[in-house]
Amino acid sequence: MNQCVMMMGVAIWLAAPSTFAQTPADKPNIVFILADDMSFDSVSANNPKMGTLKTPHIDRLISQGMNFTDAHSGSAVCTPTRYGLLTGRYCWRTPLKNSVLWDWAAPLIKPDRLTVAEILQQQGYATGMVGKWHLGMSWHDKDGKIVNGNLKLSDASFKKGAAADRIAAAVRRIDYTQAVRGGPVDHGFDYYFGVDVPNFPPYIWIENDKLLGIPSVPKPEEMFGCIGPMLPGWKLEDILVGLGEKAAAWITAQSKVDKPFFLYLPLTSPHLPIAPSKPFQGKSGISPYCDFVMETDWVVGQVMEALEKSGSAKNTLIFFSTDNGTSPGGANFKLLESHGIDLHNHFKGHKRQIHEGGHRVPFVARWPGTIKAGSTCDETIGLNDFMATVADLLNVKLPDTAAEDSFSILPLLTGKKTALPDHPSVVNHDINGRFAIRQGKWKLVLGSKAQLFDLDSDPKEGRDVASSHPELVKELAGRLKRYKDNGRSTLHK
Repeated sequence: MNQCVMMMGVAIWLAAPSTFAQTPADKPNIVFILADDMSFDSVSANNPKMGTLKTPHIDRLISQGMNFTDAHSGSAVCTPTRYGLLTGRYCWRTPLKNSVLWDWAAPLIKPDRLTVAEILQQQGYATGMVGKWHLGMSWHDKDGKIVNGNLKLSDASFKKGAAADRIAAAVRRIDYTQAVRGGPVDHGFDYYFGVDVPNFPPYIWIENDKLLGIPSVPKPEEMFGCIGPMLPGWKLEDILVGLGEKAAAWITAQSKVDKPFFLYLPLTSPHLPIAPSKPFQGKSGISPYCDFVMETDWVVGQVMEALEKSGSAKNTLIFFSTDNGTSPGGANFKLLESHGIDLHNHFKGHKRQIHEGGHRVPFVARWPGTIKAGSTCDETIGLNDFMATVADLLNVKLPDTAAEDSFSILPLLTGKKTALPDHPSVVNHDINGRFAIRQGKWKLVLGSKAQLFDLDSDPKEGRDVASSHPELVKELAGRLKRYKDNGRSTLHK
């Protein structure tokens, strides 16, 4: 049986020899790039109505791999999707039932929760993360005591009253020379470089579990983001390019070591703050947002180039996806439409919403020689499926207490199957905690009333047909209830 032991406050899963089977010596490298606030219709290979705004590097990845047309983030907002991707479990099973984590939040992933990075680490992979965490961290005072453990999930510095008071009291006690715990290096990553959230304090790089300096000045009022301490000279436009450079350098270094590697690259773009670096400012000729989308695509190209130049591309399974749909505050849909760019070409809605535009995301996988180049898959899948897919790839049996909402899509990637009839219904969630559940072409939305949509004939969800299919509504609602009550959507194996 599997056992979980604690070492230095980190959960380490130990498995019986019969559980973790021997795997081939030529394990593929794995890279997962996760863009931020970028819908299915924000990739030019997916959307002929992108006008002059193009994503050539992502398009090339699609031409060299498999493009999924019905992939979904676990939520229409950031934190829940990231939780699901790393744990294979829906975030609404945690205390975070809606919204996201705000600034200075405590860790959301519990120490004994198995992550995909821990699986890969145990299988001999070098594991690295470069980018945005947004899953909470523990901050400490000079005596090593946690200062943000009593904050509520809804507390944020921009709120008034007791919430803001609790945040301020915690921040006053922080010793920035102390290690930051509960982050990536405590959940299976050998190396981490990035920021918690680009618009949350502290405004500074974090490497492994230490800040690279002391945030000793307040963020200027004119700079986008929550109030809080900043490293002197910090510039938002340096973040994305810095992540791209660090990711490429890490790939190059790992390619010289006789060990497979896993890189998780959650980008900070094109999420607010819209902050393209100087070479990209004005490049689109449309708006800073379009410049930022172009730079996001360029970073994907940097990663692809690093894989190719290092000789690792042929043995690397690379994924590209995003955490939810496009943010209207960042994109300005009306301005884009005036320039011939329609980011609602296929689907209605945007970030935060239960409509398809809130959680239908681009998803592409490339693995030369294994995944057929230029192929397309129309199966309904979720980002939660990443963990089970990795376990399947490495012939690892997952414990019953892990990846409860993750189903392997490896047979689709390898072409052994074109459909997964046993795949659980994909569940979606919006910022307010409203649910939707999918089965084939049918999507049931549960809120103040049940709404049913036939996505084959009505992809923009304009016609509620619940009254015409009462038995189907009952069946799907019952299925969602079972998923909630059982604590999992997949079957025990």
